[in-house]
Amino acid sequence: MKLVFRQYLASLKERRELDAVLPDLLSELGYTVISRPSVGTRQYGVDVAAVGLDADDRRKLFLFSIKQGDLTRADWDGSPQALRGSINDILDVYIPTRVPEAYSKLEIVICLCFGGDVQEAVRDNVTQFTRQQTKNGVSFAEWNGDYMAGLLVDGVLREQLVDKSLRASFQKAVAMVDEPQIAFEHFERLVRGLCKVNDTTPRQRATILRQIYICLWVQFVWARDAGNVEGPYRASELVILLAWNLIRVDVPKSTNASEEVGSAFAELVNLHFLIWDELAGRKILPFVDHEHAISVAVGSASAIDVNLKLFTLIGRMAIRGLWHLWLVGGGDRLPTAREDWDCPEASKLAQQIVQLVRNNPILLTPFTDEQSVEIGCVLIFLTMMGGWSEAAGNYADAVIERTVCAFRSHSRYPTIYADYRSLLVHPRERTSEYREGQTKGSSLYPLLSLWASTFGEGVGARFLSEFAEKELGHCNMQFWLAGADSENLLYLGDRSHGASLGGLPITTDGERAMRMLEEECASTTEFENLSAISLGHWPVLAMACRHAGLPLPPDLWLGLLREARSAKAADDED
Repeated sequence: MKLVFRQYLASLKERRELDAVLPDLLSELGYTVISRPSVGTRQYGVDVAAVGLDADDRRKLFLFSIKQGDLTRADWDGSPQALRGSINDILDVYIPTRVPEAYSKLEIVICLCFGGDVQEAVRDNVTQFTRQQTKNGVSFAEWNGDYMAGLLVDGVLREQLVDKSLRASFQKAVAMVDEPQIAFEHFERLVRGLCKVNDTTPRQRATILRQIYICLWVQFVWARDAGNVEGPYRASELVILLAWNLIRVDVPKSTNASEEVGSAFAELVNLHFLIWDELAGRKILPFVDHEHAISVAVGSASAIDVNLKLFTLIGRMAIRGLWHLWLVGGGDRLPTAREDWDCPEASKLAQQIVQLVRNNPILLTPFTDEQSVEIGCVLIFLTMMGGWSEAAGNYADAVIERTVCAFRSHSRYPTIYADYRSLLVHPRERTSEYREGQTKGSSLYPLLSLWASTFGEGVGARFLSEFAEKELGHCNMQFWLAGADSENLLYLGDRSHGASLGGLPITTDGERAMRMLEEECASTTEFENLSAISLGHWPVLAMACRHAGLPLPPDLWLGLLREARSAKAADDED
């Protein structure tokens, strides 16, 4: 276990990685962290400051100066950012002027912190310098990779807190990073085991989140070194949902312990974003403007593989866009459309989604009705972007055209089944009886109808209305609604909860379906009672639905459509 952590620490970068992990490690070891890394302000050599007990059981102030990897001669004294210069800043400026009054009488330990080792070429220089500067209540300590790896094992994953079987699952998840599915299964076993606790206190829940955070970091770094971060990305989505399920009772509280829990959850979300940047930002998004590039990169001759992979990708992109807008939107309780989002990242992502669809037309032909959740995420994100709402309408129109064509030609039209084996042989028969059995219900068609009738030019909505009337009389048009039991099951990935609203009409203008949905949503409070909604974290709900394969509930996006329809009606009157 220690070797796993040792390799992990050696691979961490200085900024946003080692300096992000160290405060959580210190908190878990009983230190009080009083200063964390900041961007844009001068820190005078101190990356992290904490108060705690030293080996002699005396309370001291620890000042950490962090460097990446092994400490080389250049890292020690070869540039203005070298460690020796940072220590001089601590001695000359930070200690005389920046130490808080409450800790001014404590002895000070300056900690040389790095993920690797001190190289022999610079060992004597470091020893002589620290020996000369040890005076007047100031001493030095070396926190190298080996020392911190021992702290991680003994502090975060110690046997009193983590069962041996869970520790084994963690080791297997790290060892199998080249096999994302296997790595994910082992990591899922670890996280569910850590979260499956009862009667915990907020501080204990904060400890669990920090354990998960460190474990996810380790898996991510090992996977990054192996060049395959698919497993950690899937794990990071699961972690957010299970962590939310664990701490949702703490979010509305304002106690110090609850704020600690909230901070730990925010760090998990930020780590999810960091893994997203590594996977999609570096390896996928730069190529979305090349025709068929992403489809070919799937590396399979099977249309099923390409279709499933690309719909998974576009769903992930849309969810990331929703997180962008949620962070910028601040107090928005539900998705809101704006023309002036101050978020260039979201604007770029919307453009990349459009490019991905344009250059990979398989995204116009969903193979399973379950893919309505990915399509729904895309439509909501583009609609929220205001200026991209026309693109949302065009996408709905295009999917309608391709889907109806596939249905009429007995090709790969959306089926009610989503398991891989069923999709491989679909359609097994080219008969009307078989086709009716495969399309008994749909959440995709009513979703497309509403968006096409709201943002499209009317052709797609009319085409789908006529098609549904003539050929989909056997199909139950439906949406999923949250139920009283959804709050306790949704974030765990369980699908057996909530309710189905069926019998939705498909019309050219979509007004009958809109009224039906508005009446149903107004008559129930289950959606409002979901913690992700009542506590203002609606992207968590979108992630949970996509993770479980549940259609996005209409309560989430109905306001977007009604607002757009009202604006369109006002423009028509003018």
